[in-house]
Amino acid sequence: MKKKPHLLRGPLKCWDIFSMHLVEQATDFMKHEEIEVLNSFKNKFDWSFDVETIITNKEFQALVLTDFKQEIQWVNKGFTKMTGYSAKYAKGKKPNFLQGKDTSPKTLNNIRGYLKEDIHFKETIANYRKNGEMYYCNIEIYPLKDATNATTHLLALEKEVRL
Repeated sequence: MKKKPHLLRGPLKCWDIFSMHLVEQATDFMKHEEIEVLNSFKNKFDWSFDVETIITNKEFQALVLTDFKQEIQWVNKGFTKMTGYSAKYAKGKKPNFLQGKDTSPKTLNNIRGYLKEDIHFKETIANYRKNGEMYYCNIEIYPLKDATNATTHLLALEKEVRL
């Protein structure tokens, strides 16, 4: 009579648990790296904004930092993963390079109004990846103010959503 092969299931479960821990650790490391970069901007421009609390407590995939003229100064690695565009390509451009034929004019008008009012806001917009694929993106934008209460930059937290 042939012996049935003995299946080792225990160690695989351990690896599954350990791999979940590694993913969590990698995510925490990326957030820490993003906080460091944004804190260097914060120190340079004297923002009164608590970068660490926002980055730690909000759910996002991409971060986009623009100056007040809305020219991109920095994006995180999640931006490249989500859009297909490199940080080098995005830097100096306005985020509207992500817009296309199905981007709602009403949404764009809403965003322009919020920016003019200089307030924190959330909006959902149709954007386009480098490969031309359209996707919906929840954006949450924070005006970043200096010691004189003047907005010097805007920070966008972005997350792809299904509608």
